[in-house]
Amino acid sequence: MFKVKDLLLSPTTFDDPIFGMHLRCFQWYGYVASKDQTRPLLSLIRCTILTASIWLSCALMLARVFRGYENLNDGATSYATAVQYFAVSIATFNAYVQRDRVISLLRVAHSDIQNLMLEADSQEMELLFATKAYTRSITLLIWVPSVIAGLMAYSDCIYRTLFMPKSVFNVPAVRRGEEQPILLFQLFPFGELCDNFVVGYLGPWYALGLGITTIPLWHTFITCLMKFVNLKLQILKKRVEEMDITRLNPSLKINRLTGSELTFWQMQLFKEFVREQLRIRKFIQELQYLICVPVMADFIIFSVLICFLFFALTVGVPSKMDYFFMFIYLFVMAGILWIYHWHATLIVECHDELSLAYFSCGWYNFEMPLQKMLVFMMMHAQRPMKMRALLVDLNLRTFIDIGRGAYSYFNLLRSSHLY
Repeated sequence: MFKVKDLLLSPTTFDDPIFGMHLRCFQWYGYVASKDQTRPLLSLIRCTILTASIWLSCALMLARVFRGYENLNDGATSYATAVQYFAVSIATFNAYVQRDRVISLLRVAHSDIQNLMLEADSQEMELLFATKAYTRSITLLIWVPSVIAGLMAYSDCIYRTLFMPKSVFNVPAVRRGEEQPILLFQLFPFGELCDNFVVGYLGPWYALGLGITTIPLWHTFITCLMKFVNLKLQILKKRVEEMDITRLNPSLKINRLTGSELTFWQMQLFKEFVREQLRIRKFIQELQYLICVPVMADFIIFSVLICFLFFALTVGVPSKMDYFFMFIYLFVMAGILWIYHWHATLIVECHDELSLAYFSCGWYNFEMPLQKMLVFMMMHAQRPMKMRALLVDLNLRTFIDIGRGAYSYFNLLRSSHLY
């Protein structure tokens, strides 16, 4: 059971240049709370209700899907929506039960960013601002298609409710197969399970709002954490290449130091690099524990769903609106898989460059004890760095294999359907 204090973050955390936008959304949903909130307990209650409602929406959609459809065209978007919500249900439940790990990662990241802003030079600040702009772009890339699709469904429902009510409140005819449901009810066919206004009409509105916000929010938040790791490795690599001991003590005058004093400060700088590298490894390990289950679920679910949607587009005769939503689903799913595998690849590549940075730091000018320590640091930096989601390595090769596998199974389904 979570305690209220487990949710609390400092107010400055919500102004973080990398995580601020996501944290304000998380605060509204109740996953985190600020220390200056008057009633943080409400956040815990709100988060529990949100998580439960996502699972309830998923259960209702799966219940309708398991009843089956007469043809592929009628059920393709409903199948896709139900499976998407099953994946996001796993992610939100994982975030709920591992909220202590999320809070711990956020505290560490915010503290590091605050320290970086105090001691960074102009080049490091450029890296920070570039990371901020990058995370905003990735967030928009995933969020905009989801919001556009949601607004289209909302607009269609509002228009039909006002001007064509008979096409909205026609569940008995839909059940008999005489009428087609409107777009919103096609995506969320709650009314076919329980024909009342709250479940059949307001339920889809609420479920769609959850989907177009929580799906992009969670995945882009994890992207921000991964890009933060990449930023830390870039800055560490830069500082290793510079080997500037004045970072430890700005008042040092290098020209006035004796040989033993210079060796002492260089040794302290080496120790600081080792500590920083160990902190980064620990952060990556905690991040991997956080995402391994939902990313593995996404790997399985999205691979199957991408194959199914291609099959539905090829074999069925979907409407123009079905075409649009299927392409939106394909784009969002491919985008989600890509951001995990691409940023894990960036982390691994940047980590592998550390050993080269140690070699490029002018080691031949150091005393023998420093050179020996530098050899051990290079050996430590050469330890393989991998990010895994249970049984799957997160890298671009895996992402390409997903595409190949989905295409192969699609061809198999199409050939079996033709013959």
